[in-house]
Amino acid sequence: MNSAPVSRDLVLVGGGHSHALLIRRWAMEPLAGVRVTLVSDGVLTPYSGMLPGLLAGHYRADEVHVDLMRLCVLAGVRFVNARMTAIDPVAQTISISGRPVMYFDCLSLDTGSTPDLSVPGAREYSTPVKPVNTFYSRWLGIRDRMSRAAPGKPLELGVVGSGAGGFEVAMAMHHALRDASARVHWFLRGESPLSGRPAAVARRALSAASRAGVMLHTGFDVERVAQGPCLYSADGREVSLDELLWCTGATGPQWVMESGLSSDSRGFVLTDAYLRSVSHPVVFATGDIGTQRDTPSPKAGVYAVRQAPVLFENIRRSLLGQPLRAYRPQRDFLSLMATGPKHAIASRGPFVLTGEIIWHWKDRIDRKFMNRIHDVPPMAPNPAGAILPDALRDPSDVNSLASQRCRGCGAKVASAVLDESLSRYAAEQSQSDVLVGLTEASDVSVFDPGQSLVVQSVDQLSAIVDDPWAFARIAVRHALADVLTVDASPHSAQLTLTLPPALQRVQKRELDVIMESLVSCLNEEGIALLGGHTAEGPELQIGLLINSLASRSSIEDGGPVKAGDRLVLTRGLGTGVLFAGAMRGLAKGVDLVAALQLMQSSQTQVAAGLRAHGVRKMTDVTGFGLAGHLERLLVSTGCRARIQLSSIPLLDGALALAESGVQSSLYQANSSFLRRMLIPDSLSDGYRRLLCDPQTAGGFLAVMPADVCVDLHMALGSEVSVVGVLEEAEEGAAHVIE
Repeated sequence: MNSAPVSRDLVLVGGGHSHALLIRRWAMEPLAGVRVTLVSDGVLTPYSGMLPGLLAGHYRADEVHVDLMRLCVLAGVRFVNARMTAIDPVAQTISISGRPVMYFDCLSLDTGSTPDLSVPGAREYSTPVKPVNTFYSRWLGIRDRMSRAAPGKPLELGVVGSGAGGFEVAMAMHHALRDASARVHWFLRGESPLSGRPAAVARRALSAASRAGVMLHTGFDVERVAQGPCLYSADGREVSLDELLWCTGATGPQWVMESGLSSDSRGFVLTDAYLRSVSHPVVFATGDIGTQRDTPSPKAGVYAVRQAPVLFENIRRSLLGQPLRAYRPQRDFLSLMATGPKHAIASRGPFVLTGEIIWHWKDRIDRKFMNRIHDVPPMAPNPAGAILPDALRDPSDVNSLASQRCRGCGAKVASAVLDESLSRYAAEQSQSDVLVGLTEASDVSVFDPGQSLVVQSVDQLSAIVDDPWAFARIAVRHALADVLTVDASPHSAQLTLTLPPALQRVQKRELDVIMESLVSCLNEEGIALLGGHTAEGPELQIGLLINSLASRSSIEDGGPVKAGDRLVLTRGLGTGVLFAGAMRGLAKGVDLVAALQLMQSSQTQVAAGLRAHGVRKMTDVTGFGLAGHLERLLVSTGCRARIQLSSIPLLDGALALAESGVQSSLYQANSSFLRRMLIPDSLSDGYRRLLCDPQTAGGFLAVMPADVCVDLHMALGSEVSVVGVLEEAEEGAAHVIE
């Protein structure tokens, strides 16, 4: 039975605690017909409770960060690694940097807060601790600058902020730098820190700071910050520093005020008892970005965690038209503050405890939370997943009523959806020799090549990533690589597109994003989209036929291949293994993001550079892997290759996954190429998998004259690696890996 058509788009913006827990829950209890997308400016988000321990050196970075991409893959949630810049709650769209707008039927915000840098000079001369998802990289920058400082004079580091965050950051920094020539200053606006906490907690914090040797500056109301940085207080005091961290109260981001959403006095989204915007009920806000109108609570991670199950229930109920559940914040909570070393302060109500055992208690609680997010249970088949709930049907949309999807010509995308979308992009195509194209929307396309040869190549991909914008760009680069292996000028393209079943308005959203991505990417390459064919199917697929124009002389090889020539590879191997690992929840999000960025980049200039330096023969490394394409490249040349394994570039994370047993489903078929190669017995299974790993949007494998490699490297830099040399050999002689 086909899956239910997509009926609603739930968009989550921000990877805070509430959203991480919601995504985990959604994996176990998905709602048929609802597509969930997480938009996050970064693939890693830290658990704020463990951040001080990370700064102090008690944790590794991977122990305190949630890998959002991995979490989304396991949960069946789309992940879009991009920055949201604006919200239009009336049109129900969000603006994303460098992309078209994204539509939503329900929106949830968990973006955290932004630092209040209203003190003159704070923005220019301090390092803000918030947003915490980018603070760790800024802290590493501070550590790097300190390591390069001149010896002999202690470095002075300051923290402005009287709250728990300021205390924990100051103490963590002091512990991390205890063996360095550095002093930490803690600036308090009043005489005592931790306003709103029991006096006993403040006394314990001050005592811990004094014992550690942190320089306390009480009653220091910062009036301005000057270059240096240098702090000036309202009472005339002045302190010069080498580095300054800003950890004061936060404010809402500018986009809240510009969106028209009701907000509180500090610029946070004002919500009702159900965590919905009081002005626009299709928008939810949780964590620091939201403020409940009737029951406001402090901006603390413990509240975001408690809000998560209510947020999950209310989003589902809202989509289904059911009564919502009120969220009631707890009146008090257990506070655990780290003091730098493995020591902490615990408080609840009037009770306060300190000691190493408290830190270990806090450590156990924090690790349990992180394990809860990392451990996403496998999604069990859901028989109801193919049935669209009545509340999500639209009687005016035939796509919501069909229980079974037709095949053949009955599986086409509706004409109205297609025409409305394509009409937007016809005007962007302007080639004088195109006689019939998108504008005419005819049964055929016509162009006049004149005296040129037409060089064609066709490729089709199933979605390697669930972000349609990124996937469309990858599909273009992948399809174009074939024709770039010859000296031809790309001219035009035809498209075959398969979209998953969805309501027409949702299908149009998807089509618009894909078309804008395709057309913009094709335009970058000077290629006109002439037309194509659309269909519905179980998964997103993009096929592109590329037409290029060439003269007869330009498509000939650049001279005979001969012994002594060098083999050059222009991209690292590993996309097959990485995305096989992603499907199993084993690949790191940062490695996947790096691979996706590479796969979306153009290779046109690389191919031109190879030709300019006298390339003799070249191919792109795709489905057959390096081993297979090497064999096909050198067939009938009278040469064999001697490959230096250590010279083969690999994508980050690929070797570790391959050594752990991860392999592409094509590995078994491609491994037959290895049987025709001389391989040392010591070669690991991981390297064997990578030599046969099918590449999507892979690099070029080229035969170059030996005397041009230095100039080639100077021209193309790190985009080329010399991986081997050719030797004379009888036809069919085995290539050598060493």
